[in-house]
Amino acid sequence: MAKKAVFMDRDGVINKVCYHHELGIYSAKNMDEFKVIDRVKEGIAKIKSMNFLSIVVSNQPGFAFGYLEEHEVEEINDFMKKELGIDRVYMCIHHPDHSGECDCRKPKSGMLTQASKDLNIDLGQSYMVGDNISDILAGKDCKKRIFIGRARCDLCNLFLEHNAQPDHIVPNLYHAALQIEELEKEF
Repeated sequence: MAKKAVFMDRDGVINKVCYHHELGIYSAKNMDEFKVIDRVKEGIAKIKSMNFLSIVVSNQPGFAFGYLEEHEVEEINDFMKKELGIDRVYMCIHHPDHSGECDCRKPKSGMLTQASKDLNIDLGQSYMVGDNISDILAGKDCKKRIFIGRARCDLCNLFLEHNAQPDHIVPNLYHAALQIEELEKEF
């Protein structure tokens, strides 16, 4: 029997995004920079209590740019699995400007497709949770797409421009789990 999952982005959903005045926004590169957002562990526990797999699907272009080290990112991945309850982590380590095109980089849905093959997941019974339009686009085959953040005019126009409107907008992963719980009661 096929399983169902909640796919979630990492930076901005699980952990706070990092910012450097020269680099701009970038991915946490080690455990010192990896700061878990409030109530994430509760949100993941709620997701798992509803019999969903919790799967991180994350673009990590820092590998292509050369500032991410595999052992440090693996330490973050291990922490997410052991301490937060994440079942599986999929990462795209590519960036079109440095390593060429790939099928896994969001907004493409390659990481979700690979997870569905690896773990026998029914995407049509699964959810995508993210804080970027690329997450919403990647979750096109999911049951519902949930955006974490605030609806701003510029963002709403971008969603419309790309025909990628999220089904729901919530402030954080914990509230996404509550939204999923309510949606599941409807079905």
